[in-house]
Amino acid sequence: MPPLKKLLNKLDESKIKYKVVEHRKVYTTFDAAQTQKIKPQQVAKTLLVKGDSNFYFAIIPGNRNLDAQKLKAVVNKYLVQQEGEKVKKLSIANETQIKRNFTKKMGALPPFGSLYKCQTFADKLLLKNSKINLNAGSFTESLEITPAQYKKFENPIEGSFSKARKK
Repeated sequence: MPPLKKLLNKLDESKIKYKVVEHRKVYTTFDAAQTQKIKPQQVAKTLLVKGDSNFYFAIIPGNRNLDAQKLKAVVNKYLVQQEGEKVKKLSIANETQIKRNFTKKMGALPPFGSLYKCQTFADKLLLKNSKINLNAGSFTESLEITPAQYKKFENPIEGSFSKARKK
C-alpha cells in the first residue's frame, strides 16, 4: 500500500480531521510554503534523529533549525520519566539510515513516528499555529491539519528545541 494511502487509512480509523492538499512537486519546506501560499512556520519540517541506538522524530517549524542540544535535553527528560537510559549522543540520521529503516524517498518522511514505532517530539512553536501543513510521504501532496488533531493522533512529546535560522 502506498505510504499516503496507509497514512490516510490510519487517520480515518482514528477519526482525525485533515485535508489533503495537492500541489506541484516540492522538495523543501520553503517550496511547500511558497507553492501553497502559506507561512513557512506553518509547514512542519520532519527530522529523523538517532539517539544512541534508537531513532526519534523531531518536528519543527519550516522556518527554523534544530537545536540539537535542546532536543537532547527534551529527549533525556522523556527517557528518565519512562525509566530509560539517557542518550549520550544525539545526531541527525544519515541518508543510509533513513533509506534502510524508513523510506526510500529522501525528504518525504511524514511527521508520524508512531507509524514506524518511534517516539515523536514536536516543537511548541509549530503547535501554536491554527493549522499546520505536514509532509504526507509524497512530494506532491501535503496534509493540512490542526495542531489539536495532530496531537490527538500522534501524541508527541512537546518541547522547545528549534532556533532561528541564520541569515
